Amino acid sequence: MNRTRIAVVGAGLIGRAHIQAIQSIDTLTLHALVDPTPAAQNLATQLGVPCHASLQELLLKDRPDGVIVATPNDMHVPQALACIEAGVPCLVEKPVATTVAEAQQLVDAVQQHPVPVLV
Repeated sequence: MNRTRIAVVGAGLIGRAHIQAIQSIDTLTLHALVDPTPAAQNLATQLGVPCHASLQELLLKDRPDGVIVATPNDMHVPQALACIEAGVPCLVEKPVATTVAEAQQLVDAVQQHPVPVLV
């Protein structure tokens, strides 16, 4: 069976909740973690997946089928834009942006590129 490979960006409380959800669905597999902290590296080792220090590193080295962005709020839009630019679908935790202007920037990018983005 082919499984959809999902990377989780952010290994905090919300990221860990997404990891549990991924692990409970037969058609998904946790592909990688993205988080620069030693705790995230330890978690990735426990889970048997690679840990990347940045989303850019992940997208350059090993492109997943999808990305869940579960980082601090001010990182949501830049990371979603990086996924869009790389052609990788993403789910962005709420709030999607910290300002209306940032949210509009994301909306504009979604309208210009055929990459699925969920919130």
